[in-house]
Amino acid sequence: MLIATAGHIDHGKSTLVRALTGVETDRLPEERKRGISIDLGFAHWSPGKGEILGFVDVPGHERFVKNMLAGVVAADFAMLVVAADDGIMPQTVEHVQILDLLGIGAGVVALTKCDKVPASRVQEIRRAVEALLAGTALAGSPFFAVSAATGEGIADLAATLREAARQEPKRKAAGQNFRLAVDRVFSVPGSGTVVTGTAAAGELATGDRLVLSPGGQAVRVRSLQRASHAVDRVVAGDRCALNLSGIGTEDAGRGDWLVVPAMHAPTSHIAARLKILPDKPALRHNAEIHVHLGTADIGARVLMRGQSALAPGSEAMVVLALADETSACVGDRLIIRDHAGQHTLGGGHVVDPFARRRQKKQLRDAVWAAIRPGRPLETLNALLAVEDHAVIPEIFERMFNLDAATAAEIYRQADARILGRSRKQVLRDQDVTAMGQQLEDCLETHHRDHPTEAGLPPRQLEAALPGSIVGDVRQAIVRMLIDERRIETIGTMLRRPGHLVAGNDEATHAWQKLLQVAHDRQGPAFTSGEIAELMGIEEKDAISLIMRRRGSGEVRRITDDRFMLGARLAAYAQLGLELSAQSGPMGFSAAQYRDAIGTGRGLAIQILEFFDRIGVTTRNGELRLIRDEYERILRQTANLERGMSPQVYLQKTRKGRR
Repeated sequence: MLIATAGHIDHGKSTLVRALTGVETDRLPEERKRGISIDLGFAHWSPGKGEILGFVDVPGHERFVKNMLAGVVAADFAMLVVAADDGIMPQTVEHVQILDLLGIGAGVVALTKCDKVPASRVQEIRRAVEALLAGTALAGSPFFAVSAATGEGIADLAATLREAARQEPKRKAAGQNFRLAVDRVFSVPGSGTVVTGTAAAGELATGDRLVLSPGGQAVRVRSLQRASHAVDRVVAGDRCALNLSGIGTEDAGRGDWLVVPAMHAPTSHIAARLKILPDKPALRHNAEIHVHLGTADIGARVLMRGQSALAPGSEAMVVLALADETSACVGDRLIIRDHAGQHTLGGGHVVDPFARRRQKKQLRDAVWAAIRPGRPLETLNALLAVEDHAVIPEIFERMFNLDAATAAEIYRQADARILGRSRKQVLRDQDVTAMGQQLEDCLETHHRDHPTEAGLPPRQLEAALPGSIVGDVRQAIVRMLIDERRIETIGTMLRRPGHLVAGNDEATHAWQKLLQVAHDRQGPAFTSGEIAELMGIEEKDAISLIMRRRGSGEVRRITDDRFMLGARLAAYAQLGLELSAQSGPMGFSAAQYRDAIGTGRGLAIQILEFFDRIGVTTRNGELRLIRDEYERILRQTANLERGMSPQVYLQKTRKGRR
């Protein structure tokens, strides 16, 4: 359990921590010289086997509230310190407000310096503090009258803290990725860069790799310490030190996050539920403020939604436009202070870490209303019910900091699945079924209204799906229907199984037979002689059939003597497009393409050279990339063949053109 002190300057916070732990938390020379805390101090106490209580001692001076915020944000428990001689002072009030805004509801109140005042004064201060805490998360906290000088009350306070640590539920480590807000960075001779902080989620082991966010530097964990002891593993809630390779002390600082690579997603616009303190002035639209999130202090502007100001004591959704990028998740607590950084104005929690993605107001409001901090399954179900909203798995998992296994289980419980390859979406099973039926119905209608046409081009059929469905997912739904044999390809077209182009002439039936034989035979490419033999006709008749249907895209001539179904070529182009995405900007080799499509090297090269001739590929020496618009190119080049004479169509191919 991590315990944060709170209270006014010179009320004895550091002295009390020293009395409890034996550790002097004022580490800076200036702190010891002036006798006040300037920055965060840390100590730990091990009252029994396996028990560790961490203390973060925060400064009480008004000038150092930003340092106080960097320490208290990670705390599980608060120890409010009020000197019995001084009583409630300005930073006592401000610190209580901050603890309440951060939602820290577990704590104790230590009335210090009780040896200097009569018992009646202690009771007077107790009543005043009880009144201050009324209506806050700390209302009802136990009080302890203590004196570090005489030892009065210290044992009782220590026993209560120990019992609170035993009762404190462990932060959830399973199901979430590791993340830690950095509060200190220093160098150790012979070891290198060390960062410290409190693990906000997940678990970490020596040897693991992380990313320093928002900078993006990759690091490796050389060693770990918890409570000044070397350990192999730390979990959520642990106060720890990480010895890192990959960065120097100049690369990291307070306010940075250490996250797993999948969680590195810096953001500059955060949607937050914000509450303004009742004793502070109204917060106006576009006001400049300081946002304290994690251990960071970031300048920002407040963007209101449909109102010009947020009145004292009220709360509302706002967008915080940050001057610097940071890392954030749903539910992260934050505090806002005025532009000068002198007064705490309010606080709240993150609702949407990626608010810049939300453009349309109506859709944006529906999405934000669906987000429930700490409840990813409920949020997913609500988001999937928002009309015209696409749930991107990568974004959803980052919002809630979900590891892969937990995310998969949440999708399963929501009866949802991920579709798409390079661009993915989460869809409910019932919606996928409905969209599949929608495409089948669209084809049936087209066949009925246009009986002389073979079918619909893929893009035209996919256009029947909702606009929120991205192209990759549309293609995935079509592929699903093809795999389930609910629709089938015919050249570059899609049709319902069994659909025949209207007409009873012998040539139409012969062509349908040729397509079926080409589809059923072993091997994707064929010669006119091979197809003629399978059909039981003369080769010249097979050539004649292909010639009459040139331009339909149903059969394409890829070499001087080899043909292939247009649908297969389109599928091979799609596989090449996916390979392009994996290969990077330079492209893929012929051998990689051969492995991707599962053919021999010779045929793979013939297909690639055909793609080269018609412009489906771009070349980089011996490497290639498939163009995103390959479907349009296949259709256009097929249409060009329609006007070719037999002599031109059947002329020998030359590299670079047909």
